[in-house]
Amino acid sequence: TGLQNQVSGVRASLPVQIIRVMFKKVFNYCKESYNELVHKTTWPSRSELINSAMVVLAASLLIAVVVFVMDFVFQHLMEFIYSAA
Repeated sequence: TGLQNQVSGVRASLPVQIIRVMFKKVFNYCKESYNELVHKTTWPSRSELINSAMVVLAASLLIAVVVFVMDFVFQHLMEFIYSAA
């Protein structure tokens, strides 16, 4: 189409050319991303995935318990300080 535009004297305006280039870049990005996900990425096995999920669950529960204990201690400490005054 480039040669055809030159021969006929018709040229696309600059914004149209910029939009075409942008769409081509976005399309190429999506195509390369898909190819990388399908052909180059190694996905974890089911057992690896379950083990990782259990580690995250255990760490989350541990942090929740620590925050609960800190909240409980500070609450009682503040009640003791303000009741004494």
